[in-house]
Amino acid sequence: MSAKLEFYFDFISPFSYVAYHALPHELGDLSDRVEFRPLFLGAVMQTTGNRPPGLVPAKGKYMQRDLQRCCARYGIEFRMNPHFPMMNTRPMLRAAIGLADDADTQKRFIETIFHHVWRAEEPLKTDDLEQVRAICASAGFDADRILGLAESEETKARLKANTDSAIERGAFGAPSFFVEDELFFGHDRLDYAREALIAAG
Repeated sequence: MSAKLEFYFDFISPFSYVAYHALPHELGDLSDRVEFRPLFLGAVMQTTGNRPPGLVPAKGKYMQRDLQRCCARYGIEFRMNPHFPMMNTRPMLRAAIGLADDADTQKRFIETIFHHVWRAEEPLKTDDLEQVRAICASAGFDADRILGLAESEETKARLKANTDSAIERGAFGAPSFFVEDELFFGHDRLDYAREALIAAG
């Protein structure tokens, strides 16, 4: 069985948005080996003692410029969400986890939410469930199912398990990638992750 690239992300992370779009560019013919692992970034940061870049003025200023460069490299549009960073993304993360039994639907849902959080002219407020319902319906998803998954006890437990697992394996932020037990942090380490995938077979 071929090795997988586990992609740990949170919709609240603009660099997770960049990473999602970087995957096909950096992995090429290995893109089909990606497994999506939504996690709750707030818990990761709190547990590991990490600080959001925006809390360090110089780092926050650099991050804004770096985001522009990254988006230009991959040809993606980016709009700063006015609700950032006070966004509760857990309902959407849980819904993404609940769709894991259908990889194509899960991927399309993840792309839809990333688009509406970081690109759409009317940015998504992730805990506005009526806005979420409208977006899901317009994108062809079963909105009732999505909202059900967003609030189910099973997906709540699975999100916690994903988050705990990422922390135990050494993750301290998002996006984080694992090839077997090797951690790669940031979309700009995907070239190394590709090499690890090839080596792992």
